[in-house]
Amino acid sequence: MNIGIDLRALAGNKTSGVKVYLRSILEELFAWDKKNTYLLWWNSATEDCPIEIPRSPRFKLIHTRYSNRYLNLRLQLQQQPFLDELLLKEAQRENQKLDIFWLPDLRPVAVSDNCKLVVTIHDLSPTLYPEFFSLKTRVWLQFLNPPKLAAQADRIISVSDSTTQDLRRVWKLPASRVSTTPLGVSPFIKPVRSKETLKKIRRKHQLPEKFVLSLSTLEPRKNLPTLIRAFAKLKEETNFPHELVLAGNFDQKIFADPKLKKFREVKWLHFPGEIAENNKAALISAAEIFCFPSVYEGFGLPALEALACGTPLLASNIPVLHEICGEAARFIQSNNSDAWKLALEKLLPDKASQEFLRKKGLIQAQKFTWQNTAKATLAAFAAAKLGN
Repeated sequence: MNIGIDLRALAGNKTSGVKVYLRSILEELFAWDKKNTYLLWWNSATEDCPIEIPRSPRFKLIHTRYSNRYLNLRLQLQQQPFLDELLLKEAQRENQKLDIFWLPDLRPVAVSDNCKLVVTIHDLSPTLYPEFFSLKTRVWLQFLNPPKLAAQADRIISVSDSTTQDLRRVWKLPASRVSTTPLGVSPFIKPVRSKETLKKIRRKHQLPEKFVLSLSTLEPRKNLPTLIRAFAKLKEETNFPHELVLAGNFDQKIFADPKLKKFREVKWLHFPGEIAENNKAALISAAEIFCFPSVYEGFGLPALEALACGTPLLASNIPVLHEICGEAARFIQSNNSDAWKLALEKLLPDKASQEFLRKKGLIQAQKFTWQNTAKATLAAFAAAKLGN
């Protein structure tokens, strides 16, 4: 197959789950796919592509320099040239056909009738929880109209069975057009045992010896105030020396206020900011417990990464986290701060339960690899090409 891939999701300097997803799949395709040919499309008037494309006749980078506003408007209005035709022209392959154009994150897109469109839907949070997003994002989503875009696609890629069910229930998409391709965990996300490395990561972010960790974007969906209130009760009623670390960044252009400012001066609460991918395993391994109190997820990659590092996990009692974590986590009602406090109070001193969860987590995480994700993605492309 000749496959076009949209790289626009890699723009900007902030880490996101979508960027990890796209980069990880590309790395797998670069490593082992010897059959298909790829045109990788990057559009920026000022920035170079942030990933290195292999020197290979099977992989070619197409860099266009259009204004994003101009480009988005033309694509949303379905004006020519269509993206498949543009890529073939830029690659000087007008005599060929682009079989598939893959949109790994929702953006304006337009392809000709000769090309199949495959779109990845990571979650339905903008539809189910619009209040979690900024006004700018809500206006953008009105312009983009994700349900309409999904309906136009020849094939939908969903990242979990839970999201697939949401697509059928909320957007009324037929199951026959949806491929479920669970995410993976990167090989470098694994337990870090070196005391010196763990000491360095604590020193780097000025963290205490003993702490409980949550790592995610700082947005309302992650439900962090509930965890903070639970931890406050824990500190009031017990003598545990542990402190709470909420790692990640907040992008006010995308998300509504997560209501965390009033907690910034709490002495036992730490906000180290964004964590570099190469430091993530060390930080998760340094934590005694990982908490993931989200009210909604499309997949929940941080929870899987905690399992892969062997850090005991307390997770929200929502369907997708049961799907991902199996028996390797303790589940708590997401908005019940008393339940979170009780779960922490029970697990922190219980080394036997911690060891049980650690072993279960390492086994569970092995079920999820980016190679499997990439192969399932290629299978979705093949199904789109065949019209299945």
